[in-house]
Order: sequence, then structure tokens, then C-alpha cells
Amino acid sequence: MSISNREILAPGSFSRHLVSRKRKSATRKKLLIAGLSLTSMVDMFSLLVIFLLQAFSTSPELLAIGKGVTLPAARTGQEIKDAPVLAISEEEVYLDQKLVGKTSVLLKHPAPLMHHLAQLRELWQKTHPTETFPGEINLQAHKELSSAIVAQFMAMLPSQSYGSIQLAVVAGGT
Repeated sequence: MSISNREILAPGSFSRHLVSRKRKSATRKKLLIAGLSLTSMVDMFSLLVIFLLQAFSTSPELLAIGKGVTLPAARTGQEIKDAPVLAISEEEVYLDQKLVGKTSVLLKHPAPLMHHLAQLRELWQKTHPTETFPGEINLQAHKELSSAIVAQFMAMLPSQSYGSIQLAVVAGGT
């Protein structure tokens, strides 16, 4: 209801206009409040999704297979533990998805690999000062790689306190 100059003001028409205007603004305020509670719910769900994505991204079940590495198949196996991943392909070696060097060079001169392993151990010890280092590492070796090469890399690991070596395989082999 709007009041124009041409209309004759009847007694009480202006007060009715003010009452209807107040009701409209009260309705708008209620809608605004409902919108705010919906926003907070969406924020809560967004935080929940982010939390779940971060939780599963560090989960050992989502272990990334190194570049150039095709894992051998096996009938039996155990659940993967959360530990650093050493991936050995025919040409390159990766530690936690970071290139360490060429496989043939590291077999002759393992110092860069030893340095990276020592850094990982020191970082773990800094973040867990009251615990003893478990020495666990996951080893991913390309299935066509010679067992002698894999054994040479496995022999290097205990010198840096990595004595618990887990070989990664694909489940469902023959």
C-alpha cells in the first residue's frame, strides 16, 4: 500500500501503512537469520570435507607407486605401515616421491641416498623426541628389477637405522 499525493488520507490509513511496512521488514529479517544458519552449516561441512581429505591423503592405504615402478604381484600380504617409501625403478631411485638419483650411480656411490635417509631419520627424531626410531621403510622395487640390485639397496638401509624393511606388492597375484 502506497500513499500518493492524490489520495485523501482517511483516519488511520497512515498508521496501517506503517504497520504493514513493519511486517514486511520483520519478514526480511527472519529470512536473513535463516540464511546465516545455512551458511554456518555449509562452512561446517566444508571443514569436515577438508579434514577427511587430509586424513586420507596421509593414509598408508593410498601409497603412491613411484615413477617407472610396476610392483610385483603376491597372493598374501599385510597392511602397509606409514613409513618413508623408497621406490627403485630400472633407471631412477625416489625417496618419498623425490628423485634421489640414477639407480646405477647410487649402487656405486650411495652417499646421496644415505644423506636423504639420515635427513628423514633426523626429522622423525625431532618430531618424536620421546620415542625411539622404529626404522621402518617401505620398499617399492620394479618387478623386472634384478633381485641382486634390490638386495644391494636393502643392504644399504640398516646403516641408516632402517632395519624394518617392508616390500610393497600388488595383492591378487598367482
